Amino acid sequence: MKRTVAENGADKELKGVRDEFAQRVSDAVINQLLDLCLKHDVFDDEEKDSILEENRTRAKKARALIDAVIRKGPEACEKVIGYLESKDQMLFKQLGLSSAQASQSAGRRKEEEEEEEEEEEEEEETACKRARQQDKPDGVTRSQDLSELQLLQVAEQLGKEWKQVAIYLGLESNDVDDLEEAEISVTMRKQKMLLKWKNKRKRGEATAKHLLESLKEMENLSHNVYEILEGMMGDVRDEAAK
Repeated sequence: MKRTVAENGADKELKGVRDEFAQRVSDAVINQLLDLCLKHDVFDDEEKDSILEENRTRAKKARALIDAVIRKGPEACEKVIGYLESKDQMLFKQLGLSSAQASQSAGRRKEEEEEEEEEEEEEEETACKRARQQDKPDGVTRSQDLSELQLLQVAEQLGKEWKQVAIYLGLESNDVDDLEEAEISVTMRKQKMLLKWKNKRKRGEATAKHLLESLKEMENLSHNVYEILEGMMGDVRDEAAK
């Protein structure tokens, strides 16, 4: 199984390969590692120049590089191991170092998984809030639209005035004629008429309150219709209060 830097301790790993690194590493790789250390703020300009100017031979530069990185701590050591892995994989394998890339990938994967979990929790919470808002009574937020069964219950309370109801609900005479031709049952004609009204409205705008408001100007509307619609509005409020 391939080990990672995080599992082994990057500073300990560099200490263990210090001498072999000094024997094998090339001047070109030393310079590349120093450039990367400077670029990513492991060293500043003074530290980089000190390693190059105070050490005449390649081996001394290599040892000075390792010693300076170890003094910076495990995080800096892990970065340099990653730089070496990307610049000289053969030397990296010869030294038997653990994979910094694997450690970084594992870290990234963990971060991504945590971010995904947070996003899922936020989405679930948002969905729950939206559902609760839609279930609250009218006058506060959107309530539930009338179901087909509820529309049937309203239809059963309508009398001969159902054709007038259709006009008040925005249907046309042709719609009423079509219903009379399609349905033998008068009750089903009334229910289908109410269903047509519901289907023409946006979601959340076909509630008992909306139906009642659409019919409030009708003078001859059965009192039973008012009662059943007000009862349905009360049921919604009771359900939302639970």
